[in-house]
Amino acid sequence: MILEETDHLENIRLKPREHLVTGHEQPRLRLSRLLKLLQKGNDPDQYVGKGTGTDKKRLLDEPSERESRKRAKLSEDTYIDRVDEKGEAERLVQMYRRHDEYRTFYLDDDAAEKCGWWLSSHVPTGSDPFVVDLGTSSVRAKVLLALPEMDYDLRSYAFRVLATSGRARLRAHTSLLVMPRAASVPERELPFILRVQVDCSYVCPEIFKPISEDKSQPDHAKASAIQDAQRRLLLFTCPSQRLLPEGYRGATDIPLLLSVLRPAPPVPSTHAHDAVQPEHLLPTLLPFQRRSVAWMLDREGKVVTTSGVVVPKSDADVLSRPLPLFWEEFQVSSEETWYVNRLRGIVSSTRPVPEDDELNEDALGGIVAEEPGLGKTLECISTILLNPAGDRSPSNTRWDHETKINVKEIKTTLIVTPPSLASQWADELAAHAPTLKVLVYDGWQKVKVPITQQDVAVEREKRLKQKVRSKAKVPSTNANKMKREPKVDGLDVDEVGRGDNEDHDVQDWCTYANTFDVCITTYSVLQHDLCVARPPPKRPRRAYVDYGDTSRARSPLVMCEWYRVIMDEVQMVGGGKTECVVTLFPYLVIVCMAKSATSVLLSRFLRVKAVTESPRAWARLLLPGYVHEFAELFRRYSVRTTKEAVKNELTIPQQTRYLVPIELGPVQRHVYDQQLDDALLDLGLDAMGVAATENWEVDVGKLRLWLRKLRGICTHPQVGQLAAHGADKLHKPGVLKSMAEVLEDMREQNWKNYTEDWKLKVSCMATLAQLLQQDESNRNRYREALETLLNAEKDGQNLVTDLSDALAEHLKEGEKLKAETARLREERQQAWRLHYNGNINGKGKGRARSDPPEHENVDADDEGLPRNKVGEAHRGKTTMLLSRTREARIVLHKVKFLQGDVYHVLGEQYESQENEAYASAEELRRALLRGTEEAAERAMTYLDHDPAVKALSEKDLFIEIPYLGKGGIKSYPLIEEANELIKDLLNEQSKLLWQWRTKLITLLTQPLGSKDQDADGQEYTRSLDTQGEAEAYLQAYAALLADRRETLTAERTLLAAHDVREVKARKTKAARGTRYGESEAEGTLQLDKLDDHDVQPEHQVMLKTLNDERKALLEDFDPGRAVKSIMVELNNIAIGIMREEDPERVIAKDATMKLRSLIASQGKLIDKLYADLAHFRKAFNERISYFRQLQEISDTVAEAEWEGSVKDAIQENLEQQTVLETNINTARARRRYLENLSKSHNEGTLDEDDKTCILCKCAFIRGYITQCAHVYCEDCLKAWLARAGGKACPVCRVSIDVHQLQRFVVEEQSTEAPARIFGNGESIPRSRREIHYNSINPQTLEEIKAMEAYGSYGSKIETLIRHLLYLDVRDPGTKSIVFSAWADSLLIIQHALQTNGISCLRIDQNTGKQNAAKKFRTDPSISVLLLHGERENAGLNVTCASRVFLVESVVHHAFEVQAIARIDRMGQTKPTEVYCYYAEDTVERNILDLAAKQGLSLYTREKAAGTLNATPFTVNADRKQVDAPAKKMQKGDFVYKVDDMLAIFFPHMYEDVEYLLPPEESVYEELSSSAGPQRTVTTVVQENAVAGPSRFRG
Repeated sequence: MILEETDHLENIRLKPREHLVTGHEQPRLRLSRLLKLLQKGNDPDQYVGKGTGTDKKRLLDEPSERESRKRAKLSEDTYIDRVDEKGEAERLVQMYRRHDEYRTFYLDDDAAEKCGWWLSSHVPTGSDPFVVDLGTSSVRAKVLLALPEMDYDLRSYAFRVLATSGRARLRAHTSLLVMPRAASVPERELPFILRVQVDCSYVCPEIFKPISEDKSQPDHAKASAIQDAQRRLLLFTCPSQRLLPEGYRGATDIPLLLSVLRPAPPVPSTHAHDAVQPEHLLPTLLPFQRRSVAWMLDREGKVVTTSGVVVPKSDADVLSRPLPLFWEEFQVSSEETWYVNRLRGIVSSTRPVPEDDELNEDALGGIVAEEPGLGKTLECISTILLNPAGDRSPSNTRWDHETKINVKEIKTTLIVTPPSLASQWADELAAHAPTLKVLVYDGWQKVKVPITQQDVAVEREKRLKQKVRSKAKVPSTNANKMKREPKVDGLDVDEVGRGDNEDHDVQDWCTYANTFDVCITTYSVLQHDLCVARPPPKRPRRAYVDYGDTSRARSPLVMCEWYRVIMDEVQMVGGGKTECVVTLFPYLVIVCMAKSATSVLLSRFLRVKAVTESPRAWARLLLPGYVHEFAELFRRYSVRTTKEAVKNELTIPQQTRYLVPIELGPVQRHVYDQQLDDALLDLGLDAMGVAATENWEVDVGKLRLWLRKLRGICTHPQVGQLAAHGADKLHKPGVLKSMAEVLEDMREQNWKNYTEDWKLKVSCMATLAQLLQQDESNRNRYREALETLLNAEKDGQNLVTDLSDALAEHLKEGEKLKAETARLREERQQAWRLHYNGNINGKGKGRARSDPPEHENVDADDEGLPRNKVGEAHRGKTTMLLSRTREARIVLHKVKFLQGDVYHVLGEQYESQENEAYASAEELRRALLRGTEEAAERAMTYLDHDPAVKALSEKDLFIEIPYLGKGGIKSYPLIEEANELIKDLLNEQSKLLWQWRTKLITLLTQPLGSKDQDADGQEYTRSLDTQGEAEAYLQAYAALLADRRETLTAERTLLAAHDVREVKARKTKAARGTRYGESEAEGTLQLDKLDDHDVQPEHQVMLKTLNDERKALLEDFDPGRAVKSIMVELNNIAIGIMREEDPERVIAKDATMKLRSLIASQGKLIDKLYADLAHFRKAFNERISYFRQLQEISDTVAEAEWEGSVKDAIQENLEQQTVLETNINTARARRRYLENLSKSHNEGTLDEDDKTCILCKCAFIRGYITQCAHVYCEDCLKAWLARAGGKACPVCRVSIDVHQLQRFVVEEQSTEAPARIFGNGESIPRSRREIHYNSINPQTLEEIKAMEAYGSYGSKIETLIRHLLYLDVRDPGTKSIVFSAWADSLLIIQHALQTNGISCLRIDQNTGKQNAAKKFRTDPSISVLLLHGERENAGLNVTCASRVFLVESVVHHAFEVQAIARIDRMGQTKPTEVYCYYAEDTVERNILDLAAKQGLSLYTREKAAGTLNATPFTVNADRKQVDAPAKKMQKGDFVYKVDDMLAIFFPHMYEDVEYLLPPEESVYEELSSSAGPQRTVTTVVQENAVAGPSRFRG
């Protein structure tokens, strides 16, 4: 017996109902059966004992008379000795025993009376109980009572499942414990306890038999249940005898994996140590590398003997080999040993071998999960050299069921890498193992050799034809011909024969690849090859249909059985298409290279059948119960060497890591603060983390988005905006902005928001006055409305004045710009003329140019502004200012007009004010309309008084008839046709043209009607009839002109001619009949359309009538005939007659000349009419523009509209005004601040008043600007706000909104910006717990800042540029690597480096066949390599660099470790340094503090020097479960956990309260120069870590 437990103590009396509810039989004692059993022994001594006697009589074993003694069927309830089919006796191996007790049986009166006699005579009189052995029975036999179902115990249930299949036995032994008389027994209860002992045993050899897992079998579900039950029982009854892994903490996670992984075992001897150094490998392997190579050879089925010989593993001694994966010996007894596979749920009495089951096969290959920089590449190259495949040949083929193709075995090793590392692998192979031949595979479409045998045949035929063609060429000289003739046939045969021999050298892909030792490809190539890697899908096809015999191309990668496959940095790719392609590779060995990230993906690549082909095996491995199997899997197939473990064998120079604090410049600080305010507003929180609403919930997407934005701003305000432009366009004006340009954009945007809110406020005040007049419950409504309008007038007038002043100032700048443009243009022209004259004097050696060079040209528009970005910006701002000024005047007009209405209602005593208000409104209206009115008047005056228009008369349009005289015999029909066309079509068109032209002039010259009459709001409506009629006539008039041109020349326009050609090309009757219909579009004018609701039906009818009248003229004439066509035919007649004096020739020639003259004169006339038409169009458009503006002004004074009650509308209006007033005050304060900031940024100085606090009259460093634009120092404002009643500005008494205060710093030497202030005068709490970072020496930082640099790129990038310049001076020739998490940052840094003359290179800038990494290593002129922190942080070997710059503080620390490892690796000869830049008082600093709190910081004093231990950062990878992930999983350097993001935004919420400083002491503590900056950190996360509402109240 293995295990014994007491699992169940049941009180039957207390649970009768429960069993009834579940449908089970009520557990009442079968008293009659018990009495019969007791009565069989008349002598109590036969069954009375004291607990454990072995002579007790087993009453329950006796079968009844009705029970048959011969049992043919074995069931779970019985057990008899028998032999199985093979003649082997079955035996039981007891594995588990459990005890159940049932007590306090409840009896009714009848039952108590029946057994009373027995109890009175047999219950002991003493104090000791006695035991009655009732014997053995079935677990489910209802002898004395129905035992409860055992489903509650999974082990018992599993035994029952096995018992149904004969693989286990369950027996219940029952005994009765009778209590003595002295025992206290409640009434109606029996004084005894019923004990049940359940014995669970395995049946041998049934338990060893395999269970079918074939899903096609009908009883698969039953077999699966049996398999699952046996697996559970083996896990319980046969536990592993191995110790738990060191890192096991109750879960299968990354710490457990790291504790499982071990370095490679030692080699057996010194000879073996020497043997794993390949002869053809140039470098010498270090001891730990040799151990790893020996382990890799072992994983490939080879072993290094003690004598130093690499031989295949011996198959003779089976006992010397380890057990197959997941199998373990289990000692059942001292004489018997079982072999258990708990993961699969099988057990064997014999030692398992791979031949017994394919799942026991030991998969070749493994995972090399070493830390970066320990030479995994060299280890792989050594393995290739030590274990070549010399006996493999493409002649050996086999059918691959996965790819559905015949594959050929080759000796080549396939290496799959990220694209950035492919060339590095080629370089490493050439440098360290030059004897290896290397092939680079770039995709199936770029293979230069035939891929299949069919391609080989085609290539041979092609070569044969080329050979014959080349030998068949005949020499040009006759002598050579004679010499060649006798030998032509013989030579051709010989050459063809040699050609055939050469054709045999044509190799297919597999044969060609077999000539190489290594083939390198990339994961990107694998993804592209996926479409041809998979076998073609099988689709149902119809019978008797020929689908063709087009064979599908297949990827060359799946046509070879590679000797081994090495997957480098596989963690950078993951699954997807790459996984699909790799699983199709036929290969023998695969070595997956990764860091510490492992998953089922690698297990699938390794093809460990015990994992991949066993159902749910990987899911079970992740369960705590299979921790031993998990550990065995990775211990067998993985090896991991850390720098810490082999530090005594390494010679890597020491690395030191520094933090570089960056104080954001004023511009960047303001951008950051503004974005932070926007973020908090969008998130619904204040700066303290207090929620704005009661049921606030965090929006994880927004939180993560704003965090990324704020981090980007810390580097440059344009991060996230430049990727679309590209690096090659950053030099163009306006793309990459300097800090001054960013500041100017902020000023412009703030000013636009300011004026817009101001205008909306005035408009709201005017609307409020209208609403107040409608409130009949208010007796003073007109007085209040008048007061509101007077205030609105004051604000509106101030707005117009400000806008007018801004426009005037801008126009002055425009004049300066014009003068500067003219001066530059003159200078460039003068320089060009001198250059041109020099070329002339130089005897023409230089090429003369008629224009100055394009790059020297300073072009100007009609107004004199330059045609460049500056000129465009000036013109755009002018248009904006004019538009804003006009809008402000419209609002002011509304206010004045409503004032007149209110004065009129108030009575005659306000008549003068009423007249003045209306006059002011009219003056504003005229001023607003002046521009469009003058334009319309000019256009109308031209039509009414211009001599060119008046000079054209009706007579000029008509043609005298008959125009041509009588014709001759041949010309008569044509001359008659011409006269008829002139008379009945051209002259009729002339009549219609003159009529419509006169009508148009009349319509378009009607008075506008604004000079002598007041506006009544119906001006636009009255103009609709006139303008609609004019529009109809204009459209018809234009079409009529087009008809006349076509009548003369058979042409309308080039577009019309193209339409005609299209019509002829279609050759359809419908097309030929639509000539005029389609050509109507040509005569359509581009007019300012009336609004859809303004188009009157009568005008549409009028346009149709006019078009019908125009088309009626064309109905009687052939559409294909025109005056020009008649002229051409007459000219042909004249040319056809040879005699000059022939009358017919003379008549035809004269008619031709007259018609040509007519076409020319009418063409000039039509041009004049088209010129008039342009003026008609202009007049029409100007009138429309005028009336629209007039209607717009009239609409502003219409009655106010609202929903609901008037009081509600008034309240809503007041609330809107409050919001606008707040925005205006904020914008005004920000405007003042930005002006001061611009002055200090451009001039480096501030006014003395801006440096002095209004209250204390002292100079200060940190201060605030209120919304009323007054300046206070930090201390004074805090003290003022803390006073009772100190909520208003001390100067102007305007209420101070603490949320609208603008923080600023006067001097850059200030270490921090002032803290945010809340309504009670408090600031955000800060912690006094310190973290000691290893920061850059302050003196060194000052020297770096003293370096001169060009360009304005923000504080961080400018400091980086100065730092690199400083290193170039202090350490010439040094190389550095710059990492950034943002692609835009790299583009900006590249631009800044190039501007400052620092040669740099991005990793994706490959030049020819030389990749960027190699160029960086070999070119001494390139000093900086730019890498992306996520995509390009792994695998690269750039030990030529000795410094790494991290532009941002890193959130994803695995990226940081990989980035640092680019230089901290084998092959490094110099001490290395890492500089991490971060912006003070931003989320970047909070990120660093969070990392320090979690023990992940690389920059604390105790961790900043020496070899980096990557284990803690890998352990942290277990936290990568993303909270609220998006549908498209985000990758990169982002925060996974919501609590971490909130801790970055609100660090005080995650700090212990006792470490929080009071608000008045909330300042940073200055440390000594050696200590560097210090910052707060928390050790315990507070319960209120989720933001809002917090315990800090504003």
